[in-house]
Amino acid sequence: MKLKTKILNKAIELFNEQGISSTSPNQIAAALGISTGNLTYHYKTKASLVKEVYEQMDTDSQDFIKLEGYMTLHDFRKIIGSFQQFMHKHSFFFQDLFFILHNFPEVGKLYEGSNLRRLKHGRALFEHYIETGRMIPESGGINYDYLIHNVWMVCAFWNLQSKIFTPGTLFGKPMDIVDMTWHMILPYLTEKGKEEYDQINGFLQNNSTS
Repeated sequence: MKLKTKILNKAIELFNEQGISSTSPNQIAAALGISTGNLTYHYKTKASLVKEVYEQMDTDSQDFIKLEGYMTLHDFRKIIGSFQQFMHKHSFFFQDLFFILHNFPEVGKLYEGSNLRRLKHGRALFEHYIETGRMIPESGGINYDYLIHNVWMVCAFWNLQSKIFTPGTLFGKPMDIVDMTWHMILPYLTEKGKEEYDQINGFLQNNSTS
């Protein structure tokens, strides 16, 4: 493994453990057993390191929404599940988001671009569900731009809200991001969509009890 890759991986590990504001290049170098000069040869500033960490994150998340062939409603759950795993791997980013946006504006612009792309892909997924008769066409106040933005907000700020509420205090049981967003699409489903939704719920319930 190249040293640059080792530096990125160790940076993510320490950012997750200590928070990005509390982790210095010196600490990353020490954890790798290399000199600070060796690290700064590859990343002259902490900002350049954080930028490349985010670029790697963005590459890892490119394939969350693959609009290929016939997408079932269960594909929506799988997309959110993939994002949940992504957030766990890079928990520091979502916990320190406001610090990052304030102190690393170049990363903030990249993050904005990534989110605009995700919103566009999410909208295209909903359009597919409309075209295949699973979701209600936009009319009578239904706005899928609003829905996809709300789904994005639940995903982007899930880690923050989970630090505020003790699990189970809101709904009597712990909730996860997949269940929350899965429930959000229910009012927008046609009868065909609700039938598929119920079938998926039944499949999930049977698997959880088997």
